[in-house]
Amino acid sequence: MEILDMIRLLFRKDKKPFLKLRSILGFYPHNIKLYRLALKHKSITYAERESFKNTGTQIAKLQNRKTAKTKNRKFQDLNNERLEFLGDAILGAVVADILYHHYAGKQEGFLTSLRSKIVCRSSLNQLAVELGLDKLILYSGSITTAHNSYMTGNAFEAFFGAIYLDRGYRYCYKFMKKIVFNKYIDIDERSQEEVNYKSSLIEWCQKYQFKFKFFNREMREGKIPKFHSEVRIEGITCGAGEGYSKKESDQEAAQKALRRIKREPSLKKKIQNMVEERKEQARIQSEQDKALCQLKGRKTLIFDLDGTLMNTLQDLYLSTNYALRTHGYPERKLEEVRMFVGNGVRKLIERAMPDGSFQGTDDEAFQQCFDTFRQHYVQHCQDNTTLYPGISELLTTLKERGYQMAIVSNKLQAGVTELYEAQFRDTISVAIGEAPDVQRKPAPDMVEKALSQLHSEKSDAIYIGDSDTDLKTAENAGLPCISVLWGFRDKPFLLQHGAKIFAETPTDILKVLIINLNRTE
Repeated sequence: MEILDMIRLLFRKDKKPFLKLRSILGFYPHNIKLYRLALKHKSITYAERESFKNTGTQIAKLQNRKTAKTKNRKFQDLNNERLEFLGDAILGAVVADILYHHYAGKQEGFLTSLRSKIVCRSSLNQLAVELGLDKLILYSGSITTAHNSYMTGNAFEAFFGAIYLDRGYRYCYKFMKKIVFNKYIDIDERSQEEVNYKSSLIEWCQKYQFKFKFFNREMREGKIPKFHSEVRIEGITCGAGEGYSKKESDQEAAQKALRRIKREPSLKKKIQNMVEERKEQARIQSEQDKALCQLKGRKTLIFDLDGTLMNTLQDLYLSTNYALRTHGYPERKLEEVRMFVGNGVRKLIERAMPDGSFQGTDDEAFQQCFDTFRQHYVQHCQDNTTLYPGISELLTTLKERGYQMAIVSNKLQAGVTELYEAQFRDTISVAIGEAPDVQRKPAPDMVEKALSQLHSEKSDAIYIGDSDTDLKTAENAGLPCISVLWGFRDKPFLLQHGAKIFAETPTDILKVLIINLNRTE
């Protein structure tokens, strides 16, 4: 057959294109028109049609409209798209055939993956260039191969379809095995390559349980669509890419992400830190959910006073500094006093006195300073003290909904009583402060005394406070605790001391209680 083809060629005038294709194919083509069509990009058809509209149609108007329609039809399907469709299917079959016999012991997954690497768009683009097809493609000058990254790969598939129509399956197999695999693709080496970067990145993230997501947006280069992709791992942008399809831009983004992860150990460490933070947040959330379940059906509320119901800090601060100043001690800043309160006024003065001056609660200097504070505070405890915004409405609503409430505070009983009479008599039933017959918080005694006066049980009660002392009090009393965030301690501090349920506003307390009440109902 090869000899006959050579003899036929001697009698042809157009020898050059046959010889050119012979150098690419390894055999002589028969129907050269098929190969010319395979290398004709659709942009040529569009350009010819536009040209015909501008010229041929005008002539047709003057001559015969039927002739114009006939000429217009000749432009239909005169590009390589149909051959590309056929070539794609035949190429897949031929490559599968070759791999099946080359790797006799390999399983389906390996063979499928390797075939995908060989027939993927980037591989076919490169192969078309190595064969020299990119220089033979006919396309409109209004576009470039850079603007159509699929052009060369598509042309190769169409070229393969032309081989099938011209010489049949046997020559397709021969071309692929003897030309492509012998000269341009080492299939054993290709089997070791990582081509699907996105798949590799996904597998890596899944291995380490990292959360990832690809973000895409479409751009425009004139009339040509282009895509930008970013891949974020645990919320960190690790790679970005661009391409003329989402798949292409995703691949580039994944490739850059894998390269960065390999070259920058600090990036992987940063991702791991984000994972630990996410897991910690999930653990906290799980504990919060469990703690919320403990609130179910409870209708007795035990409130702390300072920092929970009332902002007493300014008056405590002024009375503390009055006592320190009176006895010759340096005054304290507001933020220092904020951290001193929570364990009773005795502890407040003990902490406020300078280092070395406190010799114990029985010390005369301490007792004098404390007495001065107590006298001043009882007279001025309401000068600047106010309810936190929303507290009055919260207490009214809770009472209307059938909750019974109490106050327990390490503040002196006289101060608690005065504030109770002024602010809480209409909504709260019991108010307990520091007294000789009851141990101060965080001991559970005050809570137990309040429950006794309310004729309630621990199983029906919830504690609400703003400090680590309140958390410990709730724990010692065996009650779930809601920690408020408008008081004297911030959230990180409270989390560190075991807080699980938080309220940023008084309304949040109502929401938590109503949700759990509805669960019961």
